[in-house]
Amino acid sequence: MKHTLLLLLPSVLPFFGQAQVRINPGVHFIATGAPTIVLNNAPLVNYGQFDAGSSTVFFTGTDHSYIGGDNPIAFYNLALNIPSGHLQLWNNTAVSGRVILDSGNLQLNTYTLSLGATGSISGERNEARITGNSGGAITAIALLNAPHAANPGNIGVEITSDANLGQTLITRGHVPQSNAPGQTGIQRYFDILPSLHTDAPATLRFYYFDGELAGYSKDGLNLFSGTPGESNWTVKGKDNSDGINNWVLKTNVPASQRFTLALAPAAIASTASAQIYPNPSRNAFTVSLYSSTEKEGVISLRDQWGHILQSKAIHCQPGVNKIEWNISGYAAGAYNLVFDRLNVKNTTIIKQ
Repeated sequence: MKHTLLLLLPSVLPFFGQAQVRINPGVHFIATGAPTIVLNNAPLVNYGQFDAGSSTVFFTGTDHSYIGGDNPIAFYNLALNIPSGHLQLWNNTAVSGRVILDSGNLQLNTYTLSLGATGSISGERNEARITGNSGGAITAIALLNAPHAANPGNIGVEITSDANLGQTLITRGHVPQSNAPGQTGIQRYFDILPSLHTDAPATLRFYYFDGELAGYSKDGLNLFSGTPGESNWTVKGKDNSDGINNWVLKTNVPASQRFTLALAPAAIASTASAQIYPNPSRNAFTVSLYSSTEKEGVISLRDQWGHILQSKAIHCQPGVNKIEWNISGYAAGAYNLVFDRLNVKNTTIIKQ
């Protein structure tokens, strides 16, 4: 027999401690009105049923947390304020109101965050953002009839077109995309899938964060397009860009494609570049190092005082060279990755 638990919640309902907030099988958790449910250092695990009403579920504290269980949860508002940690998805999740990012990152962890037609992202910035270098995606749906700078769900891409694109699915992912020669893009891409006039020309303004560049220079970024699952990418270039507000704009591109940013061939030929992912990292990260020529160099991992903790001699072949790096034995914090004789800008890796 199933049991229904009706909770008439006050304006703020706090849960404290390290234990899970667990909705067991057969339990029906109903939030009435518009309460704020605060989970301090407490994961939310759902094996029953959760009715969000107009509630805001607020994850706070100083520790990493997660949303899990066998049954996905559909939130109204989902808020995050974990200054020194992150919130990780362990199941597909939907938000029909707002995803509010006060501090800390929301990690997709191979799962999907669905915004539907009404959800949106609020407060996202480089220091508090949605990431997913290991996989996962954010999706939003919108009816786009001759849209002008439409950014459904505040997902990070503005779409302008004279055509009626109909109901359009926009997907944002963070796994670097690779083309046939082995070049990789930044840690962000968009799939745009209109239901009508898929070949209609559009203008796209593609936004990104500094933490997604993975060593690339903003000045050399250009829009690339391709088909999901394939490696034949076309350089679309750019008509305008802003390295302060972090966007690249391109006119007259087909509305239905996968889009990412990467260095144009001319920029690749004149320099080396590196991507580091995932960053932040818990146990290990990968250095994806592109070089136009064969060369020797050294990469060193250093602490904040400049002490060398590890160093690796690198023999680069033309193209992409991948170096795996294990940091599981180090304390959480910021470390510097220094490139010697490789013509690559030094970068910071965050150990969680």
